[in-house]
Amino acid sequence: MPAAIPDRYTLEVRLGRDDDIEEWLATDTSLDRPVLIRSLGPESSPERRREFVDAVSGAAKTAHAHLAKVFAVAVVEGGAYAVSEWTGGATVADRVAAQQPIDLPEFLPNAAGLAGALATLHEGGAVHGRIDTSAISYSGAHAAKLGAFGRSRANDANGDVRALSAALETALTGSPPGGPPPSERVDGVPKALDGILRKGQSGGLTAGELEKALRAAPTPHAPTSDSGPTSRRLLTAAVSLIVLAGGLVVLGFILSGGTAPVVPTPTTGSESATTVTSLVTTTLSEERASPSDPSTLDPFGEGGENNQLVLNLVDGDIGTSWQTERYLDPLQLLKPGVGVTVRMTGIPTRMQVVQMSEGTVFDVYWSAQRLDDPELWERIAGARASPGSTTMDLPPREGGFWLIWLTTLSVQDDGTHLSSVAELRFSP
Repeated sequence: MPAAIPDRYTLEVRLGRDDDIEEWLATDTSLDRPVLIRSLGPESSPERRREFVDAVSGAAKTAHAHLAKVFAVAVVEGGAYAVSEWTGGATVADRVAAQQPIDLPEFLPNAAGLAGALATLHEGGAVHGRIDTSAISYSGAHAAKLGAFGRSRANDANGDVRALSAALETALTGSPPGGPPPSERVDGVPKALDGILRKGQSGGLTAGELEKALRAAPTPHAPTSDSGPTSRRLLTAAVSLIVLAGGLVVLGFILSGGTAPVVPTPTTGSESATTVTSLVTTTLSEERASPSDPSTLDPFGEGGENNQLVLNLVDGDIGTSWQTERYLDPLQLLKPGVGVTVRMTGIPTRMQVVQMSEGTVFDVYWSAQRLDDPELWERIAGARASPGSTTMDLPPREGGFWLIWLTTLSVQDDGTHLSSVAELRFSP
């Protein structure tokens, strides 16, 4: 159970546990913004609560763009709690588990920023104590930020640098240190970066020195595509197919004794290659991320939520939308949630929820089959709707069904609760 936190914070979604710390997505009703609540329960000792508050207080005194902001921390009856900014919920650990390391162009700026954040923390006399990939939040919409303050301390300042260097290597390669260096695992990584990360892991750098080394490192570059050989291969394949087709036509004429066949005039090499490339691109884009068969999921209600509108989610028109029923009370007081599902063809890597009512809190799930009980689905991520659209990266899941499960609805001007969504878009 969470500690007794002030009434201004409304707990929305339980995110799980970080060792002995319970995490919740909550709403700061005074400022109408999402926050992350981390709390120790009544099973924690007084010494552990003091350690938690001291660690979080140290972070609260430090301001840096790559450090999660801390808004409040206190010991209360039944435990202790901390309130920090909501960074979207996705961590580097989540990305690595989904086989989506940080992209090369984004790695160095974020890595140097995290080292700078740690240096600022150390300069203020504080220590993180337990850095790993789950302590770093990162998504395409947010810069990498160091968080997870208040863990049981296991390291000093030097240990922080070693742990951050190891986490950065994992973020870049998708694998923990100990194997081949990053330059041998990821195309485009300069060898100089190998030395920086290994020196940091050996304890040979302070956080400030690690930041300076990363900022001075050669910029990693994605491998350039070799368009020449690819075009030649496409050209060869296209011409070979044309020649083969012509040969078959001639052979048929000889065997049948018919009139001379009309063989189509071959297109030029560039035209053939363009046609083949266009065909491949179109096929992949259509087959790898195609949602269909939208349906509502309301197992804790009357079985449906405006079913007649659900096709609007995949009609390609943001002028149409699906919306929930209108509730007089907050949804969480009535039932665990309500959702919509779509059947997927292919392997999407990103989902965009277009024009979801601002303030809506929702989770994203996946299942190979459409199931009536949301707890049987695999939870992928959680978020709070942003103005315009909310985009999130997805781990690779082929086919199956995706569920968008709404747990908190938007409050309307008349005090009722209702949320709408214009479109669900998936991309490969």
